[in-house]
Amino acid sequence: MNWITVRGWLGTVARLVLGVVWIWASWSKLHSPRTFVQAVRAYDATPEWLSKAIGYGLPVLEFCLGVLLIIGIAVRLSAAVSALLFVVFLVGLIQAAARDLQLSCGCFGGGGSTQNTTYTLDILRDIGLLILAVFLVIWSMTRLSLEEYLTRHDYVEPPSPKRMRSQGGARKYNAILEARRKQARERALYVNSSLAIVVILVSVIGIGVQAGRAKIAGDLTATNASVTNGVVYGKKAAATVDIYEDFQCPVCQQFEQDVHAKLDADVKANLAQVRFHPIAILDGASNGNRYSSRAANAALCASDVSVDFFVAYHNYLYGKDKQGKLVQPEENSNGRTNGNLITYATAAGIPTDASTTFGSCVTGEEHKALVAAMTDKASQKGVNSTPTVYVNGKKLADHSLATLQAAIAAADAKGPAPSPSPTTSPSGTGSATASGTASTSPSGTATP
Repeated sequence: MNWITVRGWLGTVARLVLGVVWIWASWSKLHSPRTFVQAVRAYDATPEWLSKAIGYGLPVLEFCLGVLLIIGIAVRLSAAVSALLFVVFLVGLIQAAARDLQLSCGCFGGGGSTQNTTYTLDILRDIGLLILAVFLVIWSMTRLSLEEYLTRHDYVEPPSPKRMRSQGGARKYNAILEARRKQARERALYVNSSLAIVVILVSVIGIGVQAGRAKIAGDLTATNASVTNGVVYGKKAAATVDIYEDFQCPVCQQFEQDVHAKLDADVKANLAQVRFHPIAILDGASNGNRYSSRAANAALCASDVSVDFFVAYHNYLYGKDKQGKLVQPEENSNGRTNGNLITYATAAGIPTDASTTFGSCVTGEEHKALVAAMTDKASQKGVNSTPTVYVNGKKLADHSLATLQAAIAAADAKGPAPSPSPTTSPSGTGSATASGTASTSPSGTATP
């Protein structure tokens, strides 16, 4: 078996592997466009408009490349674009590793913040795929492909040795051969150009379609919560503390155990006002049952009862049950059920007359859209991991109790914070909308 034959079959394997990888990579991203945009933002390497263009358009381009490679048309062009994309992916992974960003690459959907990330396997995988793409750029003719079928018409049967020895016979054969080659070049240019235009148009249309699918549909209002301010706890103070948390995040659980007693005391002493932002970026860490989103929804349902009850429920989700076991499920285990989340309300001290409404809110995920909007808002702000803490708009370098106390003390020494206090209704419970107004309970206290 000669090299040309082996090369053709090796190219076939490379082409099919790349095609399957692109289809696989695009599939989950196409199903969840908003999640992939958040994964792109997590790399903190592109402006917002480009993050959205990549998040909405890249999966469509990946799908198109996969289809072209599997059927075997415009192989060299598809391989060249693939190689370029793999180089871009490698640059993204290497810069994320160099900056010590703890991210899931998002290469096959999902993405965003995670714990104890190593990029070695992702980098090695993309290098391997880059090698396959380069192979196809150099040797694009493969077996079992549409291009192979089309080239059968380019074959010119050589004349007999006797005719080839004659000047006229050789000249005629070479003229026919050159004409066929010219036709093949023109056909390849026409096919590649046409398919490139189609792919570009499909990708542009795909950006619009995915952007439309990413829009959050549903009610973005809650009694004591808003997209911008989250759940506001306490009166206006010199220090405004914004806390972004995910109820599936184990680091958030440790953070709350370390700081919530002191932070509660600071709120009662009017040294700080806390704005809790329950977001959902770790749904993938609960075996597909979306614990992050459902727990955040339940917490917002608790805020409908009162801000005090939200804080009590929030603390319980990060605390322990009567048996001394953590309420928070372990990562990559089955998240708690809605029934569990409803039961926790009783343990957190829900008023009896609010139990039925709270249960309906949890099971119906009445604040599902609000959770999604708060998560996307946090992503736009650059919150890519939890917990993330800001004091008077300045992100803290870490989330230790000492750093938080120092920031609150510094804010208190400077005087009142410049941010406006939330608008409060006469009754003290008021409503909040996506525009950023929120309300606090009259007492502004909670059980730690």
